[in-house]
Parts: sequence; C-alpha cells; structure tokens
Amino acid sequence: MSKRGNLKKREMFLVGILSLFCILGNPKVGQAINSHEVHLTVVRGPGLTDCTLCHKLIWNNDCLCYTMFTDWNECLPCHSPNGAYDGMNNPDIGARYNWDNSDSKIYDASGRLKPGKKKWCIGCHDDGNCVIKGVTAPNIAGQSMSGDWESPISIVDSQILGAENLLDNNLNTGIMGGGGYVIFNLGDSVNVSHLRLYTAINANVQWDVYGGNDLNSWTKILLGQSIIFGAPTWQTGPPDGWNEMKLDGFIPVQYIKLVKVSPWPIPSNSLLEFEFKKDLQYGYYFTGHKDVGCDYCHNTNSTHFDSIAQTYKASLNNYQSGYRLKSVEVSGVGMVPPLEIPRVGCNWGENPRTSNDFALCFLCHDRHKLLGDAYGSGSFLQYPLATNFRNDSHLDGNGKVSNEHLRHLRGRFYCGNGQDWDSDWDGTPDSPQSCTACHNVHGSPSPAMTRHGELVSLSQAGMDKAPLFNLRYLDADKILAPDLSDVSQSTGGQTQFYGPGPGAVVKNKICNMCHNDRVTYDRPVPVIVPPPGP
Repeated sequence: MSKRGNLKKREMFLVGILSLFCILGNPKVGQAINSHEVHLTVVRGPGLTDCTLCHKLIWNNDCLCYTMFTDWNECLPCHSPNGAYDGMNNPDIGARYNWDNSDSKIYDASGRLKPGKKKWCIGCHDDGNCVIKGVTAPNIAGQSMSGDWESPISIVDSQILGAENLLDNNLNTGIMGGGGYVIFNLGDSVNVSHLRLYTAINANVQWDVYGGNDLNSWTKILLGQSIIFGAPTWQTGPPDGWNEMKLDGFIPVQYIKLVKVSPWPIPSNSLLEFEFKKDLQYGYYFTGHKDVGCDYCHNTNSTHFDSIAQTYKASLNNYQSGYRLKSVEVSGVGMVPPLEIPRVGCNWGENPRTSNDFALCFLCHDRHKLLGDAYGSGSFLQYPLATNFRNDSHLDGNGKVSNEHLRHLRGRFYCGNGQDWDSDWDGTPDSPQSCTACHNVHGSPSPAMTRHGELVSLSQAGMDKAPLFNLRYLDADKILAPDLSDVSQSTGGQTQFYGPGPGAVVKNKICNMCHNDRVTYDRPVPVIVPPPGP
C-alpha cells in the first residue's frame, strides 16, 4: 500500500477515535453543559457523530488535528440567520455569540434556559431555513409583515373585458363586462395577506381565488364564507365600495387568479379597482402565549431530534415525549402527564371537570371558569358563565346557556369516548376532544389561538391543512369581521364552511362534528379576565 494510502487509512481511524471521544463526553442531567456536549446529544442538539461536520481535519507536523472554524458557515444550516429572529448573529440568541465550550451561555446545570435566553429556541423555529437531519424546524414564530394596499404590476391574462382598468388607480373607470377569470402579476413572489375589490353593483358576485408562482400550479388561498354550488367562495358587492377579505392561506405567490363562479355575466363598470396587501402578524410572540418561556411547558432534558417531522402518533401513545412536554405536579395526586392524548376512560359527566386530562393547561388557566356552569357544584358553579365559548341564543331545557368548552370535552357516544378528533393529524380520528384539538398555543392567524393549520401541515409550503376551523369574530354589530382579533370587542364568531352536511375530518381535517362545518355563535361583548402568568 502506498504512503498516501496508509495516511488515508490512519486518518479515517483517527477520525473514528476522535469522534468516539466526543460522543463519550455526552453530559448527564445536573452536570455542567457546554457547547460541544450540546451538539453531541439529541437532548438539546442534533446528536452529531462526526466532528468533521463542523471542523476540518489537517495534517500538521505529522499530527492529525481538527481546525478551529472561523467563518461560522458550518453553523448556517441549523442556526438560520435569514429568519425573523437571527439564530446566528443576534447577540442574545445567536449561535455565534453564545458559543462557549466551558460553560453554556444558554442552559443552566438543570438544562433550563438561562435568564435573558428565552428566545433562544425561536432562532431556529422561525421563517428561516433551519433543517436538521432532513427535518425543517416548524415555524413557531409565525409571520410579521406590514404594508399598505398596492396594485399588481400587470394583468397576465383575462376573460373580463377592460380588466386593465382594475389597475389604473382610478375609481372612475371600470371593466367593460364579461366574465370568466383574470390573472394578476404581483411582480415578485410575496406573502399576501389581504385582497380587495372596489365594486359598484347591486348584485353579489362569487369568486374562487388562487395563488401561485407560475401559471400552471395553483393553490386556493381564499375560501370565503359565501356558498354557491355547495362550495365556499369569496362574495363581493353589494354594498358599493371596497370589498376586503383576509386570505385563508398565507403562502408566497407571484400570481393571483380570480375565477368568477356566479352564473351570470358581470355588468359593465361593476368592478373598478383591485389591490392586495401584506399586513399580518401572528405566531408565538404575537398571538400565542407570548411571555411564557418555552421551557415552562417543554422538557429541555428530553429528546429533541429524532429525524421525524411529526413524532407523536396516536397508535404509539407518545404525546408527551413526541412534543417534549413536562409532567405536571397536581396537589394531592403527584406528577401526572401534561395532557391525556389520546383521551381514554370515561369522559362524560363530571370527569372533564375533575380529571387531570388537561393538567398542563390548568397550570395557568382557571379550570373552574373554563369548565363551570349553572349545574356545577362548589367552585364549578359559574353562572352567568365565565367562559367566552358560549352561545347566548342557544338555551337548554331549563333556559340556561351551555358552557361549550365543557360540552365539547364531555365528548359523544358511550362514556363520551367517541373518536372524533384526529389528534396526530394523519387523516383518521383517534381521540375524544381535548384543548389542543381547537387551540394552537404557539399562535395562529385566527383569534383566540384557534387552529389554522400551519403547524400541522407538511406539504404545499406548510398549508395543506389550512385553514382548519378558520374562526372569525363578529363585531359589535354582529357582522363578520375577518381582522377582528380582540375578543373584548367581539359578539361571537363563525367557523369555516367546507361542504354540505355535518363537519367531518375528511373536510375540515380536525374533527367529526355534531353540527355543520359552519357554525355561528353570539353573545354580549364579554369581560375578559386573563389567566395569571407562570
């Protein structure tokens, strides 16, 4: 064998030995945590087994040595600098300024985040490009964009006569009539949040709205709340003026296509202008739990990386480990799982009120207010209801308003154990309802953290399950207000319509329902008492 071959063989042998030494240095809970140790475990880091992923090997004076990395490029695939929260260069949460191989600048000896580092996790869990072991970090940070109304740069194709007048910034000129479709070019691929059409017409027009980055692949980005031919559409006019709607799917698009669904032609001068807007703030620090640190709910000493995008499976009964959740200490009981999912046992009667199925949520939220009603005993006697989830126009046989939180958590069928909720989002219902069936604690484009689909989607740029419930509030005049997010100003809400008949997982991708997809509830403007912080 040649000298070069011997060197190569010796180099590979030494790489294995050096990597083995690194791996054997894995930390144990309670010991000092340093940056090398973090990267070599699957507890807080990616569980690296090859030191050459970060360091280069060179021969120096007949000695095989690891080089120090100086340009930090090795960190970029994981610690994304290009998201809303710079996970690379930010002095507080950036990997570059928090590297220390003697004592972690991020974790204390117990593995919890140190003071001032609570946004460390969001440096990867934002809209950047963090991919570890083939899995993209889910975007917990959501989106934050703001802007005013603007016109597309051109019309690519149209079957509507005079469609170019929709982009002339002149409300005195409109289309010349016709029907069919119109395709707008926005100029670049952008995250659109709202659309609006200026109408001057005494009849409603229904539209299907699609977005795409080429002229062949389209995704429906606005369902709307109006119904024609058994499917939801965007309805414009009357009254005259701007007809504005927030989109139901928030993906980057360069082209927007409006397809007229109404069976009649559009009259001349009925449509005068079209504009779009990029103005949307949602995610953990906007519409989620905000000031509650990640390690208040998540166990930072449990496995983080396993090369599976969605670890929890109902058939494995691994909800706690799949989401790295802490156990919860309940007075007089001891340590219990954070949530019982899938839910088993008997869930009707008083069990939702008195069981520990939702222990993690009740660390902050008052279970008596959330689950109390006119028939509760002790602290569960709460009437008028203290929960906002109620329908004041729907009374029971005794003339009392039902607590809809309690009613849903009691479930259906024998013992309330109907398998109505698809808890692992694989398309098959597998559990009675729980808190996280309807609420996404990491924040949502819908009010009250009601699920919208981004975090449970794995395809179509993270939108294959959006918009799920698509809850929208009613304003003080009981009119649907898509941008209203302040529950103290709402008088109820409305969910998304998908198709005729009862709501079902096959349609809404969440749960089977007693009622139709589209449900409207109303109430007086509520008085809100927020839960205490952790």
